[in-house]
Amino acid sequence: MAVTKLEQWKNERNSKPKAFVIAQKTHVVEIECMHCHHHFFRWSSTAPAYWRCEDCSVNQ
Repeated sequence: MAVTKLEQWKNERNSKPKAFVIAQKTHVVEIECMHCHHHFFRWSSTAPAYWRCEDCSVNQ
């Protein structure tokens, strides 16, 4: 059975690790980088997309 692009996208999206939220205040969350354990802040609406800080993402 052929895998559709939607199914492939869902599998790729689900395989990424989830953001480790340390603290949440109003619309901002504190996240710990899964790679270097550095803490950084993001809007809660975009937090699930981040699991590495900018430094680790650039070095990748």
